Amino acid sequence: MRDVQQDVAVETLYAWYCEEKKDASDILPSEFVSTTLYDVVRQLPLIDKILEKHAENWAFERIAKVDLAILRLAVYELKFAKTPPPVVINEAIELAKEYASDDSKRFINGMLDRIAKEVC
Repeated sequence: MRDVQQDVAVETLYAWYCEEKKDASDILPSEFVSTTLYDVVRQLPLIDKILEKHAENWAFERIAKVDLAILRLAVYELKFAKTPPPVVINEAIELAKEYASDDSKRFINGMLDRIAKEVC
């Protein structure tokens, strides 16, 4: 969402998430969501630098927006949250299955495998 509407404040994105999930059973704890959202946005230059480095044979600007969002969250978890790489990669692939194209799973898996070897 942030890539599509870059002028939207992080607080507004968080409010949209809460509104969308207000009646849902799958809502994550608000502290986790807000902390992660703010931290990903704050670390975005470094996260994107890592992604650009590992986007072999792929122009960074051409990465699908959904794939990019999944990758950014995963890189944040690998680098800053210190979540175990197999957990991060599995979660990212599950997100790709749900929200991205069929080819995204392989692309995301390959990117994260390379990145995990470097940052972990």
